[in-house]
Amino acid sequence: MIKVSDHTDEDLTALAKSHYDSLVLSPLIGDPTKYHPLNSLIGRIAARKDLDVALGNNQLVEFWDYLLDNGCLNLKRVIISEPDELEKIISEIQAFCPPSFFSNDISYDQAVLTENGKIVKGIFNYYNYRGKPECHANCEKLKLQFCPYCNEQTIQVITQIDPLTAVQDTLALLQLDHFYPQSRHPYFSLSFFNLIPGCSVCNAQLKREKRFGRDTHFNPFEKRLDDYFSFQVDSLTPSCAEDISISFINKQKYPSNALEDFEIMERYKKLAHKRVVFRLVHAFKNHSPKINNSISFQIKNLFHIGENKKKTLLDCSNVPMTVSEINQVQLGKLKRDIAIQMNVLPL
Repeated sequence: MIKVSDHTDEDLTALAKSHYDSLVLSPLIGDPTKYHPLNSLIGRIAARKDLDVALGNNQLVEFWDYLLDNGCLNLKRVIISEPDELEKIISEIQAFCPPSFFSNDISYDQAVLTENGKIVKGIFNYYNYRGKPECHANCEKLKLQFCPYCNEQTIQVITQIDPLTAVQDTLALLQLDHFYPQSRHPYFSLSFFNLIPGCSVCNAQLKREKRFGRDTHFNPFEKRLDDYFSFQVDSLTPSCAEDISISFINKQKYPSNALEDFEIMERYKKLAHKRVVFRLVHAFKNHSPKINNSISFQIKNLFHIGENKKKTLLDCSNVPMTVSEINQVQLGKLKRDIAIQMNVLPL
């Protein structure tokens, strides 16, 4: 639904570079040419390369060389590159390691790692990173309050305090979705712009191993769904919540895979959401000059005139005034689109 940069003041490029530094760590004390074989990503790759040289796994050795050559230039690209560059990296790797080398692509919905893919996934070791404070800190800096895919489920990072020791720790109440799934591209397991903080419904239950790409889906680090799709109600005169029917408009003829894969329309058809929309429609519909003037006359100084009065209505209805506020509100895009449809907000 949203673009991450709309909701954070962080320099995402700098944050990605800091993420890389935390993964590779510093060289071993006393030997600036070597990295720790467990704690450093570079060290793990170098150690595994030595093993694969001994085993004669030449194609894996070529892959490790791709990452380590030229001062680990490509490894750094894998970790810090933005979505457009990640697609270039996929093409570069597939030039000498076909997709089947890492993954068995069974269908659009399913893929399974080969033995080589499992090795690569193990070396990048996402699960170790997921439990680290650095991971939680990165998620917190993005300042997302709702899943960027569905704008429905909350996501947050909280602070825990041990009652005995008073030691503080953080807990990320979210999942990190791999836009390019680990089951298809294990070398992107730790790529900063491939890790999307989201909810378990979108990630674990709906997306899973689906084949995602920049031309068919929205990576929230790159695009906002708001630029391509808008929601609307099919009638502005519903008599009850059950009469509400929500649909969408494709403004740029972009593939609707994101709406379909995350079951957005089915989820938005729930009665609880229809009731939210019903209250909005009636609040906006009854916001006529005649009614407002009558209330203002009866209760003087309670309501302001013009845009201030409109802002009060939007605030009371919890409708985002701007795109940058969408992720602060549950169903923020849906509410904002209906306000635009009813001319309460400008396009």
